[in-house]
Amino acid sequence: MATSSRLRAFYAFSFLKNLEFFGALSVPFYLYRLKFDYSRMFILEAIFSVVMMLLEVPTGVVADRWGRKVSLLLGSFFLALGFFAFGIFRAFWVLAVAEVVCAVGMTFVSGADKAFLYEFLAAESLEGEASRIFGRYEAAGTAGRFLAFPLGSLFAGSGILPYEQALGLVFVFTAVAMALSGVALLGVKESYAAPAGGGFLRHGVEGFLIIFREKSLRNFGLDYAAISALTFFMFWFYQSLLAREGVPVSWNGFVGAGFNLGATLLLSATGSLQKRFGARKVLFFSSFIPGILYIATGAVHGLVVALIAMSGVVMLKLFRAPMLSAAMNTLIGDDHRATVLSGISMVERILIALLYPLVGALADYSVDLTLIVLGCLTILASFVLRMGRLKGA
Repeated sequence: MATSSRLRAFYAFSFLKNLEFFGALSVPFYLYRLKFDYSRMFILEAIFSVVMMLLEVPTGVVADRWGRKVSLLLGSFFLALGFFAFGIFRAFWVLAVAEVVCAVGMTFVSGADKAFLYEFLAAESLEGEASRIFGRYEAAGTAGRFLAFPLGSLFAGSGILPYEQALGLVFVFTAVAMALSGVALLGVKESYAAPAGGGFLRHGVEGFLIIFREKSLRNFGLDYAAISALTFFMFWFYQSLLAREGVPVSWNGFVGAGFNLGATLLLSATGSLQKRFGARKVLFFSSFIPGILYIATGAVHGLVVALIAMSGVVMLKLFRAPMLSAAMNTLIGDDHRATVLSGISMVERILIALLYPLVGALADYSVDLTLIVLGCLTILASFVLRMGRLKGA
């Protein structure tokens, strides 16, 4: 395949794996289709996070030992299987298993997709365009969510099928998209050669320890994990914020699509913003501003404030990820790249798993207070991590 065709295959993979038709309907799915309370809902999500935390490095080793493409194809298969189970079954224990399957699929993709893309760029002598191409890769994924969110909401609220049945089918549609994402990469030839020698476990441990041995990589990795974990919770709270302001559920998908569209536009300006303000300032303000927005929407009610806050937090979360990915890739050797990136994702998952019960308990007391606390933590992390980058990178 020609260089441009292979890049389009990567973009197609990113687009398809982010066609999450259930994205704006996850809370209604749990409450109305499954008749679960918030406690059981967060137990399932905690299972997902813990499994991802445990498997990030082992599945990264698979990518490093047997190839990024193999890992991505396995990930697409497991994700399709897990989402299909969510669309068909309702028993708690079956869905707990489905969470495990989805987590396995997600960890096979985590790190391996960006490692595969970066090595392709290196083979084609395109490292100098890494930030721009990584931005386009993320933009393709954001565009997938932008399309899927309103389509899922429109379908669920259309009345074509009973509401509960439609909530299940959006997961089946998502499963089909996951399977197709793997198909998109079938024609892409991998130039990566697995390193010779060394045991499976030893290779994984060595790759993970690189994160802590390399000061610059450690600083970027902690920045990525901490800020991403804190801003992640807006994906759960934005539907609650819309309900707080009296917005009908049928609009959830359009609101989600709106801030994903904003992220797509912001990602397309990555190079210009870095050139004008410098990468360090862009990274700092892309973490500091979400903290302010969290606090604002917790302290001040109103639809305008809520829309600005949820859009800003999500847009900046999606915006900063490719910048940090491109920076970290330049600091990692080929033979450990996927393992190291998976290790950084594992650190993020550890933080999310630790925060889940705390955030859930605080949210049961007050959602507004929870948002303010998340904002304060994000602001604190942005200053602490900025100092680390200034000293170590």
